Amino acid sequence: MLSFEDIQRYFWGSWRMMTGHPDGVELFDLSADGFWQSFQAITVSLPPLILGWIIFANDMVAAQPGIGTRLSLVGRVAFVDLTCWVLPLVVLFLTARQLGLSNRFSTYVITSNWGSAVTSWLAVPATLARVLMPNWPEFSTVLGLALYVIMLVLTYRLTYVALKKTHAYTAVFFAVLVAGSVLLMFALQGMLGISLPEPVTIG
Repeated sequence: MLSFEDIQRYFWGSWRMMTGHPDGVELFDLSADGFWQSFQAITVSLPPLILGWIIFANDMVAAQPGIGTRLSLVGRVAFVDLTCWVLPLVVLFLTARQLGLSNRFSTYVITSNWGSAVTSWLAVPATLARVLMPNWPEFSTVLGLALYVIMLVLTYRLTYVALKKTHAYTAVFFAVLVAGSVLLMFALQGMLGISLPEPVTIG
């Protein structure tokens, strides 16, 4: 199990990369153990993710009372979120050689996992806005969209540092990754019979 100091260091490394500092990579454990340990970032992200899942389930039950229990909805949206986290990495593993990323795959996965943990926590203000200001849905929606754009920019910068490729290569890679993740999310939501009743932020 990672120590709190390790998690702090990886968060700081992610933030350094997100703000354009290549030395952030040096703060990560890039060994084989570090590769597998990076998936503990999912556990670190669970508090904000679970809060988002509960809000999603409450919205769904309010909009469609017959859709199922809150617990079943939380389970379904959790499956969607976690699949959208892990499956793109599996696809990347299978295509890394063709993409010319064999030597950067491990570094990308490690830093991307911890970067995703950072962005999960960055999404908390929009999620809390939905809870604390239920009568101002427009505010939480706008805040959520603004944070999403910021997180895209930060994640792109982390990706650029991790891949050590040109901006042109990174932009295409990142666009395909984001578009693929969004399409996967919609496909899984359709398969599981869930959809967002209105725009919300899911970490």
